Amino acid sequence: MKAMNVSTKPILAVDLGGTKVAAAIVNPDGQVLARKQEPTCQDGPKDGIAQITRLLHELLQEGKLQLAEILCLGVGIPAVLEPETDFVLWAPNLKGWREIALRPALEKELGLPVFLEYDGHAAVLGEWWVGSGRGFQSLVDVIVGTGIGGGMVLEGQLVRGRDRLAGAAGWFALTTEAGRQDSRAHALGFWESLAAGPGFVRYAQSQISSHPGSPLWQISQAEPLTTVHIFQAARQGDPLAAQMMDQLAGWLGLGIANIVSLINPQIVILGGGLGSQCDFLLPRIHQVVEQWAQPVSARSVKITSSQLGGEAGLLGAAYGAQIRWHEQDSPTRL
Repeated sequence: MKAMNVSTKPILAVDLGGTKVAAAIVNPDGQVLARKQEPTCQDGPKDGIAQITRLLHELLQEGKLQLAEILCLGVGIPAVLEPETDFVLWAPNLKGWREIALRPALEKELGLPVFLEYDGHAAVLGEWWVGSGRGFQSLVDVIVGTGIGGGMVLEGQLVRGRDRLAGAAGWFALTTEAGRQDSRAHALGFWESLAAGPGFVRYAQSQISSHPGSPLWQISQAEPLTTVHIFQAARQGDPLAAQMMDQLAGWLGLGIANIVSLINPQIVILGGGLGSQCDFLLPRIHQVVEQWAQPVSARSVKITSSQLGGEAGLLGAAYGAQIRWHEQDSPTRL
């Protein structure tokens, strides 16, 4: 599946999320030649598709490229995709995106082959191609931001799953209370409700009131608390923030321990806006993994933070499209 540049032509890539949409021109070796980003249009799929095509045309114009000089377009999207067609069944973070023929619409507009990937799968492809997973054949990318998701490459193959949702690790049930009534955990997934950004901030807020001497208490009186505040305070030596970081590392370690026991990967990568900032928590996370995961797997696995950060999905969309273009096309076009 890997290690073949099928064309010298650059690839268009889009990383479509609920908050931002990024577009880029990427060369076949994973170098971003040009890039644009703006807040995601949430006025429905028609306007969203128009935003994507406008960004792509602007990129091409600024790069002085014609569509005929482009190989294909890859799109990473947080959506349930029909396995054979890339038809968007549902994109919960995109308003009104149910049963949307995104791929045909973009192909008609651009005259290029278009390939869609679930955003977690795009991210792991990016890490495998030019990021922290380069050179490995068995890797898991755990994306921690406003939610928890991810993707897996096992024995050199992207694992999509029956419904193209493999890697939705935020749904791990890290609880002994089988009948637990927690609407947030049921709606988002138990691990995500604890360790993703919003859940972690809720936990932090519950601790601050009894620590008025902490810088975090002072910040919370002036503005809404964010994970950025907590990470900054921890790096600056605030004891309360350090305690919170230890709790976060414990939650992340438990989920990763389950992954390590089940998959026995060579490497687990922490990505996403929150996960990629966890480099200083890696020793504690690994300690928890060694405590709870299958012992041989726990000792051999490498756990690291993402080298690509927010660019993983964009680069993975390009790489996934490159792979699929090669798989479906004839050798005469190489």
